[in-house]
Parts: sequence; C-alpha cells; structure tokens
Amino acid sequence: MELKIACSGYEIAADWYEGTDEDKILIVLPGYGSSKERQRVHAESMVQDTGTSALAVDFSGHGNSPFELRDTRPGQHLLELIYVFDWLKGQHPDAVISVSGSSYGGFLAAHLTSYRKFANLILRAPALYPPADFYNPWSVRIDDLETYEKRMAAYRQDSTALASHPILAGAPAFEGHVLVVVHENDEVVPRATTNAYITAFGADSIIAEGFSHTIDQNVTDPAKLQAYQDHIANWLNKSGIPS
Repeated sequence: MELKIACSGYEIAADWYEGTDEDKILIVLPGYGSSKERQRVHAESMVQDTGTSALAVDFSGHGNSPFELRDTRPGQHLLELIYVFDWLKGQHPDAVISVSGSSYGGFLAAHLTSYRKFANLILRAPALYPPADFYNPWSVRIDDLETYEKRMAAYRQDSTALASHPILAGAPAFEGHVLVVVHENDEVVPRATTNAYITAFGADSIIAEGFSHTIDQNVTDPAKLQAYQDHIANWLNKSGIPS
C-alpha cells in the first residue's frame, strides 16, 4: 500500500508492508538514484521472516516522490527521514523501530542515529561521503560524474578521513544493535569504508560472497539472493526487541 508522508511543504511516497507483530516496524531506505520499488524483495523478506511491518521510502528526486534528483541534496533527504521516523512514532508510539539502508540509504540511516533513538540498524553496503558533500546538490555528481567518482573512490579508501567523519565519530553514542552487510566484490564501497563503519559502531558483520554493489541488477542466483535475505532476517530476529 502506497502512502504519502508530509515533509516541509511537500509529500514523499512510501510503501507499507503489514507484518504480524504490531510491536515491530522496519524502515527500508533505497540507495542513491534507486527507489522503494527496488527494495520490495528486501522489505517482503523481512516481513515474512521476522514478522515486522516495513515502510519503504522514496526520497525526493527518487521513485514516486517529487522534484528532480539533481536539485535535491543529502541534507534534505536526512530531514525527510526524520519526518518519516516521527510520523511512524506518532502512528505507532509503542512500536520498536529498526532501520535498514542500502548504500546511500545506509549513509542516511547512520546519520539518523545522531538525531533519533531506535533499536536496530542494518547497513547494507553503506556508502560514505565527505562531510561537505552533505550540503551539495546532486547536480555536482550528475554534471561531472567522472571527477566525482574519482574523488569518492579516493575518499572511501582513506581510513584516517573516514574515521573522523561526524557519523563515525559519534557512532559510539548509539545504543542500538548494528549489522554491516559487506558485499565481497563491491566496486563502489570498498572494504576500507565498511570496516570503518564496523569499527565505529562496534557492529556485527556479514560478508555476502560474490556480491557486487548492486544486488538486483547483478545477482541472478535465487539461492544466493534468498541466503542474503535470510542472514539479515536471522540477525534481526536474534537482536529482537530490547527489554
């Protein structure tokens, strides 16, 4: 079921998946340029295997939400995520909320730990961007992709710069459980970046063997795809609802 969630003067689109456990909700965040529709398999798997309800989000400039991607920026998307979180808490005040983010969605999910409290954080091949880029419109990337990608590749290998990122520097204050899913053959998010997340959050980790960065476009083996979702669901079931 598609919903519209009010932000500051506009609405973004989200899909609601009803679970069997009214005490649990999972927010599912797509990667840059992706959509809630491409998160359907992940959302449905978590609902089926954990009983949680799930809310998959289209940030502005993505999927069925308004605006052109080039005119949006990470700061705007984080604010939208806060609106989504607060809307959920208003609708389901007693539910325990978890967040699962893929790539750019993982970056935003990690940012949320500085602003809201929630139970479980799942970072799937999480990207990381230099702090100053948080305020840049995505047109900076779109208009000169080659230069942008070279700059990101260098940054994501720089362990010293990564460790000082505000998200990771503040990670020890997060009281929830954290899982980092590493894609073994990730060509976008190198091991230096995922290791930085794991170290900063004291996170559990899973290595998805043979996986490149984008799953739905590069992994065709149904057994591998199912095992990927099963590992995450098993971790979420094990983490459970804090007492």
